[in-house]
Parts: sequence; C-alpha cells; structure tokens
Amino acid sequence: MAIRLGTVAAIGFDSFSPAEWLGCFRRLGCTVVQAYRNQEANVSLAQMRDALAAGEMPCDSLHGVFGEAFDPSAPDERARRFAVDTYKAEGELALALGGPLVVVHCSTVRPQGVSPDEKRLRWDQLRRSIAELGGFGRRMGVTYAFENLPGYHAIGSDAGELARVLGELGAPNTGLCFDTGHANMVADVPSALRAAGKQIVYVHFSDNSGGNDEHEMPTYGSLDTAGVAAALREIRYRGTLMLEVFHDADRLRKLIDAGCAERLADFLAAAGGN
Repeated sequence: MAIRLGTVAAIGFDSFSPAEWLGCFRRLGCTVVQAYRNQEANVSLAQMRDALAAGEMPCDSLHGVFGEAFDPSAPDERARRFAVDTYKAEGELALALGGPLVVVHCSTVRPQGVSPDEKRLRWDQLRRSIAELGGFGRRMGVTYAFENLPGYHAIGSDAGELARVLGELGAPNTGLCFDTGHANMVADVPSALRAAGKQIVYVHFSDNSGGNDEHEMPTYGSLDTAGVAAALREIRYRGTLMLEVFHDADRLRKLIDAGCAERLADFLAAAGGN
C-alpha cells in the first residue's frame, strides 16, 4: 500500500465549513480524513457524520479528546482510570464513524516540568493504560496511536522513548502517532522518525518555525521535509500522512493556486508514496 494523504476534519468549529474547507484539501490530494471535534461544542454522532459526509472523503481515524481530565499517565489512579474509560468510549465512536484508530495524547501539559520520581510514575501509569487499551482494542477492532508531544507536556516528547515503551510492551492494537510538528520543536525530525520506526501507525504532518506548534502547511516552515521524506522511505512507512493544518479556506485556495498540491505530490513521491 502506498502512502496516502489525509486531512484533519475540524467539526463543530464556527470558523470551518466542512464542505468548503475539506473540498480544498481534496484539491491538495487528500483522500481520507481524521475526525477532530470541538470538545466544548457537545457535537453529536449525527452531526459528526453529516460533517464528514459533506467532505466526501472516508474517515480513517478519530483524534481522541485531550486535556487535564484525559491523562492516561496521571499519577492519581482514579484519574488514569477515567482517561482509559474515556478512550474506550472514543474507540467506540471511531468505529461508528468508520475509522478504526484513535489518536491519544499520552500525558497532559506541565510547562514547569515534573520531578524524576513523577516522570517514572507517569511512565508506569502510561504502560498500564497502553496495555489496557490494547486489550480493549483487540476485542473491538480499534487501534490506539499514542502521539509524541511538545516538550511542555509531562512525558512523551521523545518519540524514540515512546516507541521503545510501546515495543517493550508489545500490546496488541497499539502504536505511535508520529507528529512532525511536535517533533520539530524538540528534536531532529528525520532522526526521530528513524528512532520511532516500525512503531509508527499514523502520521500527523505539519510544519512550524521550530518554536511553536503553528500547524503550518508542510514545506512552508522550518521542517526538514527532504530529510523526513528520506526517513519515511527508509522505515517503509505505508499509512496516512494527515495534514494537521488549520488554515482558512481563502488561504488554502491561495496555496493551491501557488502550486502547493504539486509540492505535496513531490514530497509523497520522495517518501515512497507512489
């Protein structure tokens, strides 16, 4: 299977009209979507299905809810259990939308950092969550993809470390969602891709200046896209490159007119996408 280009489908946000917005991404070469709904908008399953149908592309995954209340590495066991139970429900939602994969943030934000003891505890808690979600995923037929994060999270910014934990556990129906934008803020991205290697089951593809998670269109920021393409080819990644870009439709049309689709097609060819 060749690499395919996908896009985030932002649902329940006033600033995005799914039909118009996702139509622009189709023109950029996208063929699948990852559902991402506004957590504050109480979006129903029917509303999510309608928004996805307007985009005229199948759903291959769901970005799970995230934030302080949904932390699978939480030191407090009750909080960890709540996060696991929530992600089980997210797995059922993903299946109802037709996309049997859920992206999970493996920890919450801690810009001040955490102590070595708390970090060790959080990794132990995350291991428990990965194992439990993997068992649930095997029974239900859904995969949980744990995402590498920016450095201001408690744990999970080192994609290689996250990949090693996933590999050591060997839990069924689990893997790593590699986020190029997050990695670009903390590491050499091609090296991080190689370190994560075969644990990668999904890729969030965006660019930035290296300092903030700006969700820029790939090839328009500081990301070493040539190095990323070479690394993807080397590890033989064959899945979705999901454009996690939140430009409005006017800006997307300008990028299309300026040849963005051709730039993305060239990247896919270099990465082994066709």
